[in-house]
Amino acid sequence: YVANTANRTYFKVPASWHEIDQSAFEQPASAASPSPQSNGEWVVAYDAAQVPSPAHLFASNTLDPIVYVSVLPLPTEADGQVSLDNLRDLMLPVTADARAAAKAASTSFSDFILVSDSELAPTSGLRGIHEVFQYRVDGGLLQTFDQTAYTNKEGSKVYLMLLRCSSTCYQARHAELESVTASFTIQERP
Repeated sequence: YVANTANRTYFKVPASWHEIDQSAFEQPASAASPSPQSNGEWVVAYDAAQVPSPAHLFASNTLDPIVYVSVLPLPTEADGQVSLDNLRDLMLPVTADARAAAKAASTSFSDFILVSDSELAPTSGLRGIHEVFQYRVDGGLLQTFDQTAYTNKEGSKVYLMLLRCSSTCYQARHAELESVTASFTIQERP
């Protein structure tokens, strides 16, 4: 298990996956990729590749799974203002409006496919989404993104898990990857 007790956030990854050095997330991401920032309360990533690299989170072709987890505080003025669509579009444009805006801005993401979309409402007061979608990044292989995002009942924090790899990898390792995403747990204080 990977745990951050201060944020009461937990998940598990296979023992063969390697933790990515957190300082790697302080570098700016390329324009052709999700851009996680390390200004949150917690940022951690694990890579299943033989030679792990933070570049696998941002690359046009990610052949092996990589998972990125963060707990982000929201600015006071955003308290309570996080919609489920904001959570869907947190890392990449998923909603129709966000995809249209990204297309107008000449993004390097193409061939969007929404695989699944569900709303999550655990009894702890969290609310969130679980999305599985596909994109081709910079014309590379089709990539699958499995994103779970929650906000707490006050709307003061966002808890994010983003797992990605090539769509072929995602299909071949589905059971393993599903166990990673299913393990993402937040124990919100009462």
